[in-house]
Amino acid sequence: MSTNDLSRTRQLLVIAAVVIAVGASAIAFRTARDRTAHFTAARRDTAAYRAEWETWTSKRTKALLTPGRPLSYTALTWLHPGRNTIGSSARSDVRLVGLGVPATVGTLIRREDEIRFEPAAGVAVTIDSLPATSTILRTDADSLPSQVRVGSAGFRIAKRVDSIGVRAWDAEHPVLREFKGLSLFPLDQRWRVAGRFTPLPVPRTFAALTESGVAEEYEIVGSVDATVAGTPYTLTAYDGGKNQLFFTFADASSGEESYGFRFLRAKVDSATNSVILDFNFAYNPDCAFSKFTTCPLPPPENRIRTKVLAGERPPQNGLR
Repeated sequence: MSTNDLSRTRQLLVIAAVVIAVGASAIAFRTARDRTAHFTAARRDTAAYRAEWETWTSKRTKALLTPGRPLSYTALTWLHPGRNTIGSSARSDVRLVGLGVPATVGTLIRREDEIRFEPAAGVAVTIDSLPATSTILRTDADSLPSQVRVGSAGFRIAKRVDSIGVRAWDAEHPVLREFKGLSLFPLDQRWRVAGRFTPLPVPRTFAALTESGVAEEYEIVGSVDATVAGTPYTLTAYDGGKNQLFFTFADASSGEESYGFRFLRAKVDSATNSVILDFNFAYNPDCAFSKFTTCPLPPPENRIRTKVLAGERPPQNGLR
C-alpha cells in the first residue's frame, strides 16, 4: 500500500470514528430526552398550575368536611336477610349515633339486594329531604343513592359484591371540628408523568379485594404505559367515569411518608390515547380517614418501586 493510500485509510478511519461517536452521542441524547419526556410531562405555567392545585386541595378539604363523607362516619353495618331494626338503642341491629336520634327510627327489610325502609310512627325522618314513607332505598351502586336523615344522623345503603349494609354518619361528629386539614407533599412538576393508554377491546368487571376484606366491584378498562423515575410500568386502569381513568397504587413511601396506598385520576386524550399521570393530585382513600369503609387495594402491577413524594400525606388526625 502506498503512503498516500495509507494516509487516506487513516483519514477514513478517523472520520468513521467521529461519525460513530457523534451517532452514539445522539442516541444517548435521544434516550435521555425520551426518558425525561416519559418522567416529566410538559411543564405548566407555574402560577396557573399552583392555583389549579390549590383549588383542588380546597375542594378536597371541603368534600372531606361534608357530612356523609368519611370524617363523619359512625358505622358500617352489614344487613342480614329479613327485618333489621335501626335507631339509637344499643339493642338495634343498626345503631345510629347523633343528636336527636330516637331509640327506634324504623326497620330495614332486606330481600336479596332490595332494601325497604319502614319508618317508625311519629319519627321525624326524611328520605332525600322529604318526609319518609315506606320506600325501597336506592343503594350507592346508583349514581344518586337515597339519603335518610334523622336528627344529626344520616345513612345510606352500601352495596358490595356479596354484601349489603348501612353506612351511617353524624353531621355533628367531633372529628369534623377537630380536622386539621390535608397534609401534602410540596408541589413538584417533576411528578407530572406522560403515559399512553391502551384500552381493552371489552372492559372487564371484577371483584377487587378491599382493605376491609369485603369485595367491591370495579371495571378494568385498559392499562397505561408510563416511566416513573426511570423505571417503566404498565399500570392497570379502572373506569373513573367522565372520560377519566382511576388508579389505585402503592409506592416505596407507602406506610411511611404516605398512607398504605393512594388513588389517582387521569383524563384520556381520546384522539391520541395520551395520558398525564400527575401524582401531585394523588389522594388518600376513605379508609385513611375512617375504619367504616371499603377501599380497593392496588393490584401488583400498580406497585411503584420508588418513593412517590407527591400528593397527600397520611392524615394528621389519624385513622378513627
